Amino acid sequence: EKAAEALRSVPFTRAYCSSSERAVDTAAIILKERSLKAEPMKGLKEFDFGLMDGALIEQVKPEMTERRKKDSWKDIGGDDTESITNRIIRTFSGILSECKDGDRVLIVSHGSYCLHMLKPLFGIDPVKFREERSENGAFPVPNGGIMKFEWADGSWKMLELPTEPEKFHD
Repeated sequence: EKAAEALRSVPFTRAYCSSSERAVDTAAIILKERSLKAEPMKGLKEFDFGLMDGALIEQVKPEMTERRKKDSWKDIGGDDTESITNRIIRTFSGILSECKDGDRVLIVSHGSYCLHMLKPLFGIDPVKFREERSENGAFPVPNGGIMKFEWADGSWKMLELPTEPEKFHD
């Protein structure tokens, strides 16, 4: 609801969301008073943590901390850097192919997915970003956070790093 309020005056022409129920629900809240509906896309689904998906963080924190150093959950059925990067590039190429100049596009996904977008789309090192943005071990992409970027002159450009809805300015 805070993200919806922050984005209330943004005139979106297209909308996409992860096919996860919580992302579909979030997109619906943001687009509630608009005629636009978000298209669910599996390519926007959260980073896959394999067997750790759905586990309580307290139960898996030591192993998760170690796995984050390598950023690989492939051996337990999840993603690694290569698989998520390929998925991000495919997904954003598909979105881009459906858009035309001047479109304002809403994309609703997940925090870890957004963190993994930083390198392939914007050339931002996610490890350094995490170190710089994590306070007291908090995740660097805020829940309900908003980031703003554009496709211009043949490349993606970050306009606003992930921020809390209250701090977002269009």
